[in-house]
Amino acid sequence: MKLIFRKIQNKLEGNKDDVKLNENILIKVFIGLITLVSISLFLPNYKSIETDIEVGTVWSSEDLIAPFSFPIYRDENEFNKEKKEVESSVPPVFSAVEINIQEIRDSLNAFFTSVEGLFSKSINLEKGSDSGIISEKLAADRDATGLQLSPDFWVKFQKFYRNDYKTANSITYQSFKNSVKQNIIDFSNDKIINLEKSRIGIREITVKANKEKLFGIETLDKVYDKPQILTEARGKFNQVFRDSVLTDIAYQIANIYVKENLIFNKELTDLEIQNRIEQIPKTIGIVRENERIVSKHDPITNFTKLKLDSYKKVRLENVGVQDYFKQVVGKVMTIFILLLILSFFLYYIRFDIYNNNLKLALLSSLLILVSFISFLSLKLTINAPVELLIFVSVASILLTIIFDSRLAFFAIVIVCLLIAAIRGGDFTVVFVSFCGSVLAIFSVRDIKNRSQIFRSFFFILAGYTIAILAVGFDRFENLQKVTVNLLYGGINAIMSPIIAYGLLIFYEKVFKITTDLTLLELADFNQPLLKELSTKAPGTFHHSIVMGNLAEEAAASIKANRILARVGCYYHDIGKTAQPSFFVENQIEKYNRHETLNPNLSAKIIISHVKEGIELARRNKLPQEIIDFIPMHHGTTLVKYFYSKAKSLVNEDKEDFSEYIFRYPGPKPQTKETGIAMLADTVEASTKAIEDPSPKKLEEKIDEVIKSRFMEGELDECDLTLKDLTLIKKSFLKILIGIHHQRIKYPEDIKNQE
Repeated sequence: MKLIFRKIQNKLEGNKDDVKLNENILIKVFIGLITLVSISLFLPNYKSIETDIEVGTVWSSEDLIAPFSFPIYRDENEFNKEKKEVESSVPPVFSAVEINIQEIRDSLNAFFTSVEGLFSKSINLEKGSDSGIISEKLAADRDATGLQLSPDFWVKFQKFYRNDYKTANSITYQSFKNSVKQNIIDFSNDKIINLEKSRIGIREITVKANKEKLFGIETLDKVYDKPQILTEARGKFNQVFRDSVLTDIAYQIANIYVKENLIFNKELTDLEIQNRIEQIPKTIGIVRENERIVSKHDPITNFTKLKLDSYKKVRLENVGVQDYFKQVVGKVMTIFILLLILSFFLYYIRFDIYNNNLKLALLSSLLILVSFISFLSLKLTINAPVELLIFVSVASILLTIIFDSRLAFFAIVIVCLLIAAIRGGDFTVVFVSFCGSVLAIFSVRDIKNRSQIFRSFFFILAGYTIAILAVGFDRFENLQKVTVNLLYGGINAIMSPIIAYGLLIFYEKVFKITTDLTLLELADFNQPLLKELSTKAPGTFHHSIVMGNLAEEAAASIKANRILARVGCYYHDIGKTAQPSFFVENQIEKYNRHETLNPNLSAKIIISHVKEGIELARRNKLPQEIIDFIPMHHGTTLVKYFYSKAKSLVNEDKEDFSEYIFRYPGPKPQTKETGIAMLADTVEASTKAIEDPSPKKLEEKIDEVIKSRFMEGELDECDLTLKDLTLIKKSFLKILIGIHHQRIKYPEDIKNQE
């Protein structure tokens, strides 16, 4: 028998390894390190006091004095614009190729000799040979020349060579050959570039003879590109020969032997461009050491902005390895201090969250998420106030719903400080985000349903609008900029509730978090388990409702979670639906089914409703916080009625009689809410048995119950203090007096009594 009850107890206590894991200090350290390292990576690589200072705003910090002399660099956009103009205005450089007229003449002579030999050979082959074989041999010989000439060229040229083609002006082959050679030599003396003129954006080029000497600048109209010189050649040949066939033959020969003699030199062109760029002035002045860069309350002009940007640039260039190491240490220390402050708050004010690694991981994920979005806002280069889309309000809504408004407010202060660190002390973003987030916390602090999340839109919009206008007026910002900021603030207000709604569902599922929204949904009497309880065990259902009212009032009086206390009481006895008639509150008739049962069996049946309730709750996927009420509201208390009955039937010295089988398996209450539920359960049941209940009798009974549970040690493992117990007693008494008040007797009632 002991073995059976021990197994039941182990089952009810759950997996202790999971509990230990959720409270493991090493995991807490790991979560802290991940948070520290992640956020530190998002910090900028310099401490910038002039980040995001824009022209037209006012310098709100103290006077900035130059710690060293530095040049004032030109505006980067203007410099790049002039740089592009230089790049497009530099004439491309062409290297001249030395023209060797004799080589050209020799090449042409060799060409004509080869062609003449080829044509003579074809005449000899034609005598008595098969025409097909002749064509193949001639084609092979033509290919062997390696000249890219069309078959039509060979046919036309061969006919002309053999006098089979008569020209209009009776030009002989010899005169044709001499004219072609001379004209090609003449064209080769012209300046021919190897780029098409249409690809050159300016009207001049630079001609370089060798590494040391330049021919100088040439205009494009004094040079030719290859298509242009060939067009000139065709015109010349047509003028000389006045025959389209001979012109085409000469044109194809010229296409091969007229070569470009000015070759584009990219290396020299790039070098010339670079030399010209280096001549562009990069600075427009200098700031001397100890000179004032900008004074407090001075408007930021274009020139002031250039000085600030130049100061930042020079300072970054002077950062050494040692400075970088100091910077890394400083970044980590900044984040460490902020996280340490948050940890102190959790440890001393919200230890329940500090002791729950899942909740710590959830909080960490929100900090990292907001920090990452802040980091992205720095990296985006679009001309818009994207920093106003850092959804801090989403974090404030989630923290308020999941935890409470006090933690949410404190955490948002830390979040805003993190944003300030990441964005280089950007006061505008921090101030605006803080205002919107605080009002978001206010809008959902007493949320009753999920749709109420969207009500936060109006509060967030109000916060952003007021803050943006305040900053804009203070800094004399123009109307256009303020309007754009208001637009982005409005987008934030619209998107924040939507994002929060989706993330809330995600966090509830992933981190197994039970929010007040979930509890309120479970409090609906149309929930299947409560509906089943009301029909199968109406007495238990009524008892649970009254008990829930008692627990809610008591929890509110000691600042515990009143919704959790009430809803936990609604489900604490759902296991009784398995065998409702064995519990006195559900027995309609006077007959008690336990009268015929052995006390041991009766106790087993009574105690089994805890196990049945846990299994039923898990099948219906109730949150663990609600499931905890089922075993903890009894703790390890004794089923006294059946224990006394069993004890009266046997001698106390009998070995097989044990108090153990008459005790609930526990565990004892671990939270204030489950401790309240234990007291409310006993108080509600025991006060029903009071005849003619008066406030004094009710108070005495409440005192008796609280004292009994306290002395039995059932409240040792929860956080209820003696002060809490006093407040709980007062809350119970207030509710019970309202329930058990004496009704005024009307005349008819008195007459009936007589």
